Amino acid sequence: MSKFVRGFRTGLCLALALSAPVGAAQTGAVPHAMLESMAASQSAYKDYMLNCGGCHRFDGQGVARNAVPSFLNSIGLFTRLPEGREYMIRVPGAAQSQLGNAELADVLNWMVANFSPETVASDFRPFTAGEVGAVRPYRFDDVVAARRQLEARLQTLGLTPAPYLYGSN
Repeated sequence: MSKFVRGFRTGLCLALALSAPVGAAQTGAVPHAMLESMAASQSAYKDYMLNCGGCHRFDGQGVARNAVPSFLNSIGLFTRLPEGREYMIRVPGAAQSQLGNAELADVLNWMVANFSPETVASDFRPFTAGEVGAVRPYRFDDVVAARRQLEARLQTLGLTPAPYLYGSN
């Protein structure tokens, strides 16, 4: 494991521990242990690096000038909406990857836990192979339009995901 990943995980765990409200388990907050477990998956980390890291970068920052959105403090917002979860599964890079459904579910959980844990809703539930398999075959006719609709819906909830500049002038 690289020093960056080890340090990132240590910092993430510390940040989650310090930011968790007292009594979070009783108030319905996402269990710290669940996020920590998802963040620690070595197989999901490797699958992310091989299938997603080339565009979204090893640190999830994306490349704005190439219209690749950042995952940082953003990807978890999509998990708040059923259509946002579907978007994450159906986006071409995910849906058309060589990963199996369980592997893709693990990568999506790893991304949320590592890049955007503070943005998930208190009732967050991890992605499952069944959920991925149920929606993955349905390709977007226009992924940009789907993203714009999700952004608008999230903004009505007072949430702003990272900018997606593909198709912008």
